Amino acid sequence: MPRDFPVVQSDPLHVLTVRRTLADQSEVARAIAELLPRVADVLDGPPMALRTGFPKDGVAPFDLAFPVDPSIEREGFVAKTLPQIPVFSIVHEGVLKDGSDGTNLADTWQAFIDFLGGKNLLIGDDPTRFIYHDGVETVGTEDEHVRLEVQLSYHWPMWFDAFREGIAGCLSPDAAERVLAGSEGLKESLDGSRAAEWAQAAVGRLDGEATDERTRACILNGCAHHYIVQSAELMQAAWDEVGHDLRTLMKKMTDEPFLGGQYRLDESGDEPRILIQRRPARMEAYEKATDPAEKRYQACFCPLVRDAIRAGKEVSRTFCHCSSGWYVQEWEIVFGVKPEIELVETMLEGADACVFAVKVPPGFLD
Repeated sequence: MPRDFPVVQSDPLHVLTVRRTLADQSEVARAIAELLPRVADVLDGPPMALRTGFPKDGVAPFDLAFPVDPSIEREGFVAKTLPQIPVFSIVHEGVLKDGSDGTNLADTWQAFIDFLGGKNLLIGDDPTRFIYHDGVETVGTEDEHVRLEVQLSYHWPMWFDAFREGIAGCLSPDAAERVLAGSEGLKESLDGSRAAEWAQAAVGRLDGEATDERTRACILNGCAHHYIVQSAELMQAAWDEVGHDLRTLMKKMTDEPFLGGQYRLDESGDEPRILIQRRPARMEAYEKATDPAEKRYQACFCPLVRDAIRAGKEVSRTFCHCSSGWYVQEWEIVFGVKPEIELVETMLEGADACVFAVKVPPGFLD
């Protein structure tokens, strides 16, 4: 029987967190159960785990999080406030693993993957939330039965809101209305193809209303995926490790790639720049592809334009300033200010890869 996975708006939530690196939800649940007695007297909602990065070598980083009143602090825990974001709500009732067919968390997750199917939806990078509404104490026992809600961020509503806000801040009301024409009901729909077609056309209309590329870039920068916690921590750790020396950082990033791209320092012009070539999104399929358009399709991260790349459809290069916004977030960690990003090459114009240039602010190469 088909299942429903509604999109809901998560509320802002104050939590006390502890970082752990864990293999699966069975380990997560046991770790939560061990920590619960330390916060049981102040707990103000179901405990949860936030997966803050991607799995590697069989484990992934999690923040084990316990909702409390904002005034509460506790030794050994880090206080955070989780943002309000749109999420898919995926509710699982049963065991976490090793149960009969249909009772495992993997079965519920597969049902969600089947639900997504060919919808081509723009999923976000915000930490996935695993909320244990009931049964965390039963994990690992003969009576294991949990009610677990998995909240996966849905980036399309965030993309649309950021685009609309950027348009409103940079264009006249009449121009903004022309760019946003035809968007009625689009934010609430689960039609990825319609969203992609509208977004491509809207960016084309933006080109006609805002002739300055820097203005268009600033609008699209705000639509980018949210920079993931694990990458931010890796970037900060590397910057601290090299003693805040940019040339040494660039050498480290070249010799020991850790951010999913190729980075190099370009000092050939009047202003130094960091050149970044994005790695392919789906490496195995990219390496197998022989057709140039198919290779670009497999390399592209963005569901809003990659089908157009495969089909040979013309899409404005302005669209890739959305990806520039990812690097604005990345390099703000180092520079302490939002840097200006140039779009050097884009697969939307037939390049083999998208290449971005980060302008280095004064003082970082003295």
